[in-house]
Formats: sequence, C-alpha cells, structure tokens
Amino acid sequence: MPSTSIERLISSTTTEGRALASVPEELRLEPIEGMARWLGPLLPLALRFVSMIEQRRETMSGPQSPVDGYFRRDRYRHPRVDPGRYRLQVRGVAAPREFTLEELKQLPQEERVLVMECAGNGNHVMGSAGLLGQARWSGPSLETVIAACGGLGHATHLVFRGLDAIPVLRGGYHYGLSAVEVEQARALLALEMNGEPLPRPRGFPIRMVVPGIYSMSHVKWLGTIEGKTQPHDGFYNRKVFVNRERRNGRWETVEARFIGLKSMVTRCLRTPGGWTLTGWAWGGRETIERVEITTDGGQTWQPAVLRPPTAWFGDLPPEDLEHAWSVFDYHWPAPTPGTHRVTSRAFTTEGTAQPMVEDADVHGHFNQTRVKWRQVRVPR
Repeated sequence: MPSTSIERLISSTTTEGRALASVPEELRLEPIEGMARWLGPLLPLALRFVSMIEQRRETMSGPQSPVDGYFRRDRYRHPRVDPGRYRLQVRGVAAPREFTLEELKQLPQEERVLVMECAGNGNHVMGSAGLLGQARWSGPSLETVIAACGGLGHATHLVFRGLDAIPVLRGGYHYGLSAVEVEQARALLALEMNGEPLPRPRGFPIRMVVPGIYSMSHVKWLGTIEGKTQPHDGFYNRKVFVNRERRNGRWETVEARFIGLKSMVTRCLRTPGGWTLTGWAWGGRETIERVEITTDGGQTWQPAVLRPPTAWFGDLPPEDLEHAWSVFDYHWPAPTPGTHRVTSRAFTTEGTAQPMVEDADVHGHFNQTRVKWRQVRVPR
C-alpha cells in the first residue's frame, strides 16, 4: 500500500506512539457551537475551573495518545498514595480480602487498547470534543481479582470507590456497574499506561478501565471494590450521569453508559496538492466499515481511508482492541480559499449510520453521538 499523509504523520511519532509535536501549515478546526465557540481561547481556563483538561491539538492524531497531555476529568483531588502501604479492599463477595500492590502485580497481567471518553464529551454545551484519548492499559483483569476472592458470591453489582476523599468535607468518588456489564466489557485494573507505571494524575497506583463504557466508570486511585445485591444508588449514578429519554410516551431518567457510534475530524494538515483531514471513528457495538467526509456543509460526501486498530496493534488479539478507534484520513485537493464547514460520518457493517442530529427522544448532556461540525478557513 503506498504511503499516505497519515502514515507519514504516524511515522514521525516515537515508538511509544506519541503524536507529532508540531506540524507546519496546519489549519485550525473551529467548533461552531457551545462554549468552544463562545469563549474561544479562554475555553481551556473555563474547563480547568471545573477540573477538565482536553487533549492538546498536537496529540489529536494517530492510533495512540501520549501519557503527557492525556485528557483529564477529575471530581475531587489527586491523592498521594504510598505504594508500600496501599491496600485494595474487596468486600461483599464470596471471600472478602485485601490486596497489596505487589500481590496485584503478581496476578496474570492483560492488556487492552481502548477509547476512554467523558460521557459529556462534545455535547451541545462544550462543543469542542477533546475529552477523550486512547491508550494501551495493562494490569490484572477484574475477573481475575474477583476469582482470587472466591467469585462474586451473591453479588450482582459492583461499586468502585476511589481514594480521593477530602477529609471532613466529602468521601471519595464512587461509581457502580452491574456484574454483567463489567464482565462483558472485560474490565481491567490498570497498573500501567502505554508501558509506563500509572502516573499520579491518571490514578496511581490503580485505576479501573472499563472498555466501551464512558469514563465516569473508570474510577481512579481505586481503593475499594464492593459487591452488592442491587444497583448502586450513588449520587453520580442516579443524579449526575443521566439523561431523560422518552419511552412509551413517558420521560424516564436513564443512566449514561455505553459509548455510541462516533467519528470526528481532528486535524487539517498541509500536504502536496492540498490538505489532509485526519481523525478517528469509534464506539457503538458494531464494526465500523467506513467513514465519509464532507467539506461543503453536507452537500456532497467522499470516502476517507480507514485503518482499523489491528493495523497499528497487530501484536494484540482482536478482542483486546474491540473498543479502540480506527484512524482515517481524507486528501482534500486544492480547496478554494475561504471558510468551509467540514465533518465526518461513520457507518458500520450492519448499516448503522452516525446520526446527523441528536435523537429527539433523548434530552441531556451525555452520549451525544451526532456529527461534529467544524469550520476551517483555507488561506489564499
């Protein structure tokens, strides 16, 4: 296969898969709605005020996001955990016990490559869609840890609690999932990220990694796993990460959960004879077959070159890449100078299409899968 612009871009990265630090003659893709448009260059400050840090533009390309610059969405503080004194408490299962960090390292280690994404990423309020990344995580599977405790026992649900409590003021972050959900997701207790020890801002010494489910479930600084016989009635499950959905004529509160089918143009790079639009396609429960690009506001659509995760991570079995993104690029030959509206749209092998608009029967900030329009100004 002949070399393309995106392959040259990736070949310029390090062996760890870091995105190119700077690209000459790159055009900025401007969001056309939400805070990203209203606040412009002040957006990073506004997001940091509520503990959000988006991926930097120079890392928004290729198959793997670097550790440095990986997005963050925090709720509380970043605790300092002494690895020698750390204990993971597992209770509410057949044989409750605790694990030291060394004991967890001695368990069989597995790897996953997956998209990690904030449930509200790219919604109508924020618009910018930079609260996501893709890394290679390794550690013992949740299944292995629970098996070392004799199994679930009577538990049908699990609650994951972090060590980020603020004394006197509040307890640590917590989120619950059903045993079926974490089993199907093949959840991991991550000790490493991109082959490096887990950094403190990413959850050292351990964080949950739940492929295919939004990152509110990827609890950082994991301190406790608790088995329960009913769904977790926690604040974040029931009050924060929820939408209103119209079902059988009635509006119901529904928890955000599985990452929907999405794609996004992330960079516009100068190439011989024009420009290259590159980006990612991910999510859904079906295999992504193709991505189409429009550069004229949706009047016409053209196919992009799509490369699945197996093209980049051939040393891992397909099941460990099930929730990873595909990389796409589209050569945009000699566009006319001026302002253009561009976007991408993903399609699956089963015929599912990424929606052009949001579902009228869903109200809320989460899992907004519609296409993400961008405005780009082509110079003369």
